[in-house]
Amino acid sequence: MTFDQLEALFFDLDLDANPSGFHGFLCGTLSCGPLDTLTLREVLDHWLTLSPERISAAEASFQAFCSASLANLADPTFVFQPMLPNDDLPLPERLVAVGAWCGSYVSGVAERLQSDTDVSGDGAEALRDLTAIAQVSIDVDGDGERDYWELVEYVRIAVQLIFDELHVDEESSQPPTFH
Repeated sequence: MTFDQLEALFFDLDLDANPSGFHGFLCGTLSCGPLDTLTLREVLDHWLTLSPERISAAEASFQAFCSASLANLADPTFVFQPMLPNDDLPLPERLVAVGAWCGSYVSGVAERLQSDTDVSGDGAEALRDLTAIAQVSIDVDGDGERDYWELVEYVRIAVQLIFDELHVDEESSQPPTFH
């Protein structure tokens, strides 16, 4: 699902939600482990304030979106990209979307992170950096486009680092079977 498709789904559901922010929050929650259907419903209810009827109507779309997002995060070839608006929007609007994505990602991680989870120095630093990026200034100078793409690339790599550290795959958390 693209940014525009998610935005259209939000419009069809009469939601005033930011696609970048929602994707960030979802990726943050997924970084702490997979979501079962009940937990996904809770995320949808919490973040989008959807009624049970509207969740049911759009559940297949959101389940597919969640699965695709998890697959992108877990892909060993690092295909993950934060969901951001198209390049035809003015740079300040895209910077706001990056900030919304990062702030929501950190919120998603914080909501699902277990209190006894130890985040390494690199992971903790990446989370601090994403928190700082969430406060991004929309003042741009002469080389703003290049800086924007470097920022997006840093976000992408930071999220991969955090995901690799925090994500517990249900299959890998099972004890090994010996034959």
